[in-house]
Amino acid sequence: MLGSVRQRLTQQIELEWRLDDRKISETGPSSARQAAEAFIESLVRVRDLHDTDIAAAYAGDPSAKSLDEIVFCFPGVAAILRHRIAHELYRLGAVIIARVMAEYAHERTAIDIHPGARIGPSFFIDHGTGVVIGETAVVGRNVRLYQQVLLGAKRFEADETGALVKGQPRHPVVEDDVVIYAGAAILGRITIGQGSVIGGGVWLTEGTAPGTIVTQAKPHLSVVAPARP
Repeated sequence: MLGSVRQRLTQQIELEWRLDDRKISETGPSSARQAAEAFIESLVRVRDLHDTDIAAAYAGDPSAKSLDEIVFCFPGVAAILRHRIAHELYRLGAVIIARVMAEYAHERTAIDIHPGARIGPSFFIDHGTGVVIGETAVVGRNVRLYQQVLLGAKRFEADETGALVKGQPRHPVVEDDVVIYAGAAILGRITIGQGSVIGGGVWLTEGTAPGTIVTQAKPHLSVVAPARP
């Protein structure tokens, strides 16, 4: 099976690189085979990382009754596995193939992770619907996200002609052991310090020191007595 995968992936990478004259002139078809071989060699590392994600989901969700349930039923775990595979392809220069895989995972799970994002081990997305993680985001070890979390850009830099500058770091860095609750939006190249907790619905454009807890202001509840008849 691996031999067949190597051959087909080599062909697909060659086809992708033919869409970009600069890429094919710099690398050539022989490098497509090297990229395919490097991807296959990475699968052991991907498997080991995925094992840590499954363990994190089991440890972090009291509803999980078994590891099998997590593997077959948890959309966050499915999205993370596909991201880890897509990230290897992205890193090796097969950007379009990686994006196709990411969009397939997005369609199946409603979780949108750009294949360029760098995500450490023991990553858990609980529920997951509406989670968005941008291209240059960096996520550390043992991070947990809930539904509708956004790790996004605050603004887009442009050059002197007005064209957007590609590849600039513009998404957050989330350090180890951070928890981000539902609906939080973290924007820009800011750092969320180790062990921080970001509450639900928070809109955050400034970094935090390690161990910080960020919550919304408590709403003021006004009780109006019903009018007497």
